[in-house]
Amino acid sequence: MHLFMEKKIKSQDKNINFGKFYRNTLVPYAFTSPALLVFIFVILSPVIFSLILSFYKFTGFDSNFFKQFTGFENFKILFHDKFFWISLRNTFYFVIASITVQIALALIISIFIFFGNFKNSVLLRTIIFFPAVLAPVAVSLAWRKMLEQDGVVNRIFHLSFPWISSVHAAIWVVIFVSIWQWTGYNMVIFYAGLQSVDREILEAADVDGATWWGKIMRIIIPSIFPTIILNVILNLVGSFRVFDIVYVLTRGGPVHSSEVLTTIMYYYSFSANGPNKMGVGSAIAFIMFAIMIIFGVLRVRFLKRGV
Repeated sequence: MHLFMEKKIKSQDKNINFGKFYRNTLVPYAFTSPALLVFIFVILSPVIFSLILSFYKFTGFDSNFFKQFTGFENFKILFHDKFFWISLRNTFYFVIASITVQIALALIISIFIFFGNFKNSVLLRTIIFFPAVLAPVAVSLAWRKMLEQDGVVNRIFHLSFPWISSVHAAIWVVIFVSIWQWTGYNMVIFYAGLQSVDREILEAADVDGATWWGKIMRIIIPSIFPTIILNVILNLVGSFRVFDIVYVLTRGGPVHSSEVLTTIMYYYSFSANGPNKMGVGSAIAFIMFAIMIIFGVLRVRFLKRGV
């Protein structure tokens, strides 16, 4: 009888353990499996395939992807390619401009509208946000037409400056167009964050005689700091992914002076007048991935420190 009871208790314990395993492990994985499968086949598999392809010579016309192993030769080609370094520099120009100028403009405009109590503030926000609704290709085509040598901009200011065909000015023109389009998007996010600012604290600051600059720096910005971080992350990712505005406005020219990492990757991999070196293009893709991983790790470390 005693042995029978022990076996029964052990059987019950096994059933309880299996029940916990089922509830805590199998059920959650069952619910997350569709998203996990999409992640594996849509994101993880291309990343792994691109990494492997970066060690092979592949032109895109061979049925065998992994025919000629070249080791780090594709990375050496990039290391000695001045246009790759130009594209890397221009990408960081995009990053710096988007997380400084673009965010600063959006923050200033959102504070100005939110605390200005304008009669037509909704219309003003709509007008500023409207460019973000437009397709980047449409925006780029419109600006390309306006910035041509005989375009609207030169006619208004009585100039003949080659805005999009100047080696020194092309990348800055592209950055300007990008800021023009996406400042309104950041403004809307900041405007939503400003609604969480405690008005009573601002009123108390007014009683104490605080200046507007003091209220912005000591009350408003600390209150919406998580929103600022959100915009920084969105702009950082968007800057590394920028392609359409650059490609439509300048095609990466003149003389590859306005290339970014995505356009030089396209040039190496798919461009009709490019070298058709998809292995080199995959190497660029992996370098972009590695840079984003580094930024992600740094961001996690700052979060752990309470930044």
